[in-house]
Amino acid sequence: MPLWIIYHPPTTFENEETKKNLAKAITEIYTAGKLPAFYVVVLFQAVQPTSSYVGGVARPSPPSEDNKPGPDSSKPFIRITIQNIARKIDAVRDRFLTRVDEVLKPFIEDAGYHWEYSVDETSRDLWKIQGLVPPMPGSEAEGEWARLNEAVPFEMGKGGS
Repeated sequence: MPLWIIYHPPTTFENEETKKNLAKAITEIYTAGKLPAFYVVVLFQAVQPTSSYVGGVARPSPPSEDNKPGPDSSKPFIRITIQNIARKIDAVRDRFLTRVDEVLKPFIEDAGYHWEYSVDETSRDLWKIQGLVPPMPGSEAEGEWARLNEAVPFEMGKGGS
């Protein structure tokens, strides 16, 4: 599953429609690669400015001598962690990162926020959904999961390794 955790100040992503549209755009990164939509989880985690520091300076906060030289501390800082389990992105790394940048641009970069993200890949051997080991990529069972948009039991020969 891709899990995106978007850490942001409470003054950003206040509009539910914005969060919905960003989550949908993120989901489309993966469904374009034939992953079931329900694999994609996006969590918006508001972080108080007094709990988010960049270079020892609270973000956002009024510009101060504590942050000279450095980024404008009055700009909100968005930190995103992406955990990919369902697929390894080695072969498509550059295309994936470009697509992530394209999706984030209108929601974060164009809003003038400072931001960064990182991608972790973990072993799919330690992953279950609804108590089920997910079917292998490209298998008949995974196709059924995508079509139904939910985890359902499957015959090992149709999705196992």
